[in-house]
Amino acid sequence: MENGSVSKSEQRRGLVTALMCYIIWGLLPIFWKMLDEVNPFEIIAQRIIWCFVCMLIISTLTHQYVTDLLKDKRAWRYLGPAAALVTVNWSIFIYAVSADHIVETSIGYYINPLFTILMGVIVFRERLTKLQLAALALCTIGVVYFTVKYGQFPWIAILLAVTFSIYSAIKKKGGYPAIPAIAFENVLMVGPAIAFAVIIAKTTGSHAFASDLGTSHGIYLTIMLIVAGILTALPLSLFSSAANLIPLSVIGFIQYLAPTLSLLVAVLMFGEPFTLAHKVCLGFIWVGLALISFESVRTERTKRQDAQGGTQE
Repeated sequence: MENGSVSKSEQRRGLVTALMCYIIWGLLPIFWKMLDEVNPFEIIAQRIIWCFVCMLIISTLTHQYVTDLLKDKRAWRYLGPAAALVTVNWSIFIYAVSADHIVETSIGYYINPLFTILMGVIVFRERLTKLQLAALALCTIGVVYFTVKYGQFPWIAILLAVTFSIYSAIKKKGGYPAIPAIAFENVLMVGPAIAFAVIIAKTTGSHAFASDLGTSHGIYLTIMLIVAGILTALPLSLFSSAANLIPLSVIGFIQYLAPTLSLLVAVLMFGEPFTLAHKVCLGFIWVGLALISFESVRTERTKRQDAQGGTQE
């Protein structure tokens, strides 16, 4: 659907949908912190299992079934690696939250747009503009400064940005509709996730459907692990809906809401350190993002002017 054919009311709905999506993503660390007593690996397994259930329901309600994709050999080539990458990304994020590295996750998602641009160069042979080159240089300076000053390479931030940007590039290259593609990824992930959940239950004991399920605490943990799947599937579905209703340049601005909220949650709620190294690193990244945002707005405005000029001729 072209954005030009979308009504103003639909654009408003798309804007609200995108805001809801990134607010959920930004506040998710609060939810994961509420599951601190649960093994992070069990959280990952249960998250995948219940996300799979949610995506099956959403696919059925929207009549976007995954069965056709499962018969498509090309889909396996693209969505198979995508499923592996998003699993790694989720796992790193859950580990980072449980290990009190939420600030570093926010840095990772600030860096992500810059890595996505880099993927465009590598995968789609896009040419970088001067402003994009400047933004990437600023990001690199920020990361190098952080590594030298803080004495620790921000591997969590880099891995989050790298895995999600490669994931995005693969999804774009594949070109499959969002909901059946996400459902396909979950079909591939759910088998290993169930096996992993069983192994955890046999060895260290599971918090989902545990022996204390009859107690209020057991019920609480089970419900929370089910909700984890819902909070995984819901923002992905909201994002795919918003992308069809509003320009990507608008979504590009809104996406900075999530890491900003995560940063505030980390520092104000959980008391994570926000050192000079963090501030300088984020400062360079923010300036780079400002350059990209400026260019995005300018490009979008030029396209509209060209389109209006074309219709008037």
